[in-house]
Amino acid sequence: MKHCPKCGAACPRPGQKFCAQCGAPLSDMPPQAPAWPPAGAVRRKRLLVGGAAAVAVLLALAGLVWWLNRGGGPAEPADAPATPAPIVTAETAEAASAELDPTRLYLEGLPVVEGMKITADGVQVPYTVDTQGRPTLDQKDILKGNTLLRAILPQGTGYLTSVALVSRPGNQTASFGALTACDADGLQAPDDEFLQTLLRLYYRSLLTAYNSGKVEDLCFSTDLNDQSWEEAIVGGAYNGVAYAVDRCDIWFTAEGLVRGEDVVTLNAQTSWTGTDRDTGEDTAGSEYMTFQIIWRDGMWQVDRWANCTGQDYQNGVLRLSSDRISS
Repeated sequence: MKHCPKCGAACPRPGQKFCAQCGAPLSDMPPQAPAWPPAGAVRRKRLLVGGAAAVAVLLALAGLVWWLNRGGGPAEPADAPATPAPIVTAETAEAASAELDPTRLYLEGLPVVEGMKITADGVQVPYTVDTQGRPTLDQKDILKGNTLLRAILPQGTGYLTSVALVSRPGNQTASFGALTACDADGLQAPDDEFLQTLLRLYYRSLLTAYNSGKVEDLCFSTDLNDQSWEEAIVGGAYNGVAYAVDRCDIWFTAEGLVRGEDVVTLNAQTSWTGTDRDTGEDTAGSEYMTFQIIWRDGMWQVDRWANCTGQDYQNGVLRLSSDRISS
């Protein structure tokens, strides 16, 4: 069967000279191959192309999933800056590798200024500055537990001070607190937090002395206070109870508190617990006391105390004169 070379229409009649569809001559044209592509082939081609496209999309998606699962994630742009590596200099490498000398006590949080003084329980001690710029003390200058370090720094026409507590000999570091105004000897008005800490340390040292029978266990105590309680401590007047020192505490009240230039007088309540040495039973109790704390020999210390009542505590009645008696 012929097909019109112009429009592709079928020309089925034998001897047909002209295309019945468009009128184009057929006789002078060679016999025509069947129209290409056949209509059926076109449909099949479309199906094949559509199928191939779908397969390509599926393959692309599968490849993307595989690439993400292998841990790649979206690539950074070529010009994205890389995370900078830390800069290590000779100084930082030396600081990182520096080890604490066990024979030295390192003072933290303390700026080093010319003319600075350091005292341990009121006694000035020498210090040195290591290659890292850290002030340090000789461990030999820390003679006992609960040693109070005080730094006195000149500033302009005045002075600043800060304190740190060394709980036991052998500690490698001591952390100093905020700097406050003081005189040339370090005398500063004690705030409530300082008073609370000092009273707690003294009271627990008193119970420790009751347990051991040694007046030397008292801390933050003047000579007058040591002498006043030495007989009771050594003689065992209070050794009927083995005190659980770490579970005993004390707190003071602002009622009746009197502050002087170098003396503070106040009332406090205690809470103690321990074991009765005769029966072996647990026992506990509470007491009320009036304390006088004075600045002497470069530090605040308990100079004397006396028992008072719960009513005295509530009403702010002091059982000691607020006048300082120790020189």
